[in-house]
Amino acid sequence: MLHQAIADRFGLGPTDLKCLDLARHEPELTAGRLAELTGLSTSAVTSLIDRLERGGFVERRRDGLDRRKVLIRSTGRHETALEEIFALVESEFRAIAADYDDEQLALLIEFVARLNERAHEVTAALTGRPRR
Repeated sequence: MLHQAIADRFGLGPTDLKCLDLARHEPELTAGRLAELTGLSTSAVTSLIDRLERGGFVERRRDGLDRRKVLIRSTGRHETALEEIFALVESEFRAIAADYDDEQLALLIEFVARLNERAHEVTAALTGRPRR
């Protein structure tokens, strides 16, 4: 619900927001890589990129070394507002983490890491695509 609320603030869907985050942080992002990372079909990725591009959030650019390759880049639109929102989230989460000692936090980190690993394994099994 948190990501939905943040996405709503910018007129996006939660999947759009997550893909925008990938475009902000992965310099060699292509539509194919986006499909691979998200599990979306190539047609769904094309529609998603079109929506983000219409909204001014991303742009398509030809790779300087391989003109056949099209990279998806964040335009930086709303970057400050997004950073402020995620800084608030981080601050609130850190306030909760401050209630735990280092040993307790280490246990929680191990627990969440194991959950994430298992989630990746189950996702790979459900989709029939091996993990990368």
